[in-house]
Amino acid sequence: MRPEKRRTGAIAAPPMREQYGFDPTHGMDLESLLAVHPPEYEPPDLDSFWARVANEASELDSEFEVGEWVSLEGEPGVQVADVSYSSLDGIRIGGWLTRPVGGVTRGLIVGHGYGGRDAPDLTGIPSDAVALFPVVRGLPARSEVDGVGGETGMHHVLWGIRSPRGYSHVGSVVDTWLASRVLRELFPRLRRVDYLGSSFGGGIGALAIGFGDCFDAGVLEVPSFGHHAWRISVPSTGSARIVAEHVFDHPEAMDTLSYVDAACAARRVRVPMLVLPALADPSVPTPGQFAIANALDGPTWTHVLAHGHCTGGDGCDDGRRDDTIAEFLEGLPKDA
Repeated sequence: MRPEKRRTGAIAAPPMREQYGFDPTHGMDLESLLAVHPPEYEPPDLDSFWARVANEASELDSEFEVGEWVSLEGEPGVQVADVSYSSLDGIRIGGWLTRPVGGVTRGLIVGHGYGGRDAPDLTGIPSDAVALFPVVRGLPARSEVDGVGGETGMHHVLWGIRSPRGYSHVGSVVDTWLASRVLRELFPRLRRVDYLGSSFGGGIGALAIGFGDCFDAGVLEVPSFGHHAWRISVPSTGSARIVAEHVFDHPEAMDTLSYVDAACAARRVRVPMLVLPALADPSVPTPGQFAIANALDGPTWTHVLAHGHCTGGDGCDDGRRDDTIAEFLEGLPKDA
């Protein structure tokens, strides 16, 4: 039986060329984007590579620490605590935990964009969920590494790119896996742990879910790192531009990128997913977003956004986004 597929949302993008100096649809409409597939080429040892990474992660002692639980300002009935844990290569990961004062039945790992985060954001968090908001390696404001990261992520996207095992995105996936483990260890009676991430967090989420077994469902909004060949062949304002410049001088870097293609990872995703790709996006090339969405191999709800990373102007309000995410998460079984 084929897994359930559902599509809602926009069917056309707003005009945005003048705002960015290039066409953020890259000349593609919804029909052509729905026909985009993941790269045909995958490294022959792709699965065994990630199995080795997963095995290495399983042997790590997270050495997690949790601070004092206090009331979260502006959120009655919710408590927050600092959290930190050790991850791959001895890097210490920081973040926040939130929990409702009442009982919890589910857990949620919440990813972030390339700017990192400086506080938890409860937008879209179910009222019965305990949530862990990690900041992955090298990004502000809890997991910075000397010489890496920054608010734009332009250093981070090239960190360790000389080899797959050393690449920042591989480490970021392990940081995400370990966040799930920490949450389950802290709350052993959780019935499920799901994932929610956008942009950078969407791409890392696809990799984490596709190559791991830590999550029962996921939400990926305008996910990055899909179909790297597409990403570096079209103009963008995001991290893909930096990667394209690097690959021009160092074409061998494409070998590393082939191990961290979120569209290839999506082929391996079997759990229920909500994916929100955009028809126009100046930062994350849209063909890569749809390569991920189209490859997901489990029950999938695709809610198409007219735009992604929109900075203002006509078409920058999708009133259904928040409702769609809430509907998906609330509709998941209480037992994984």
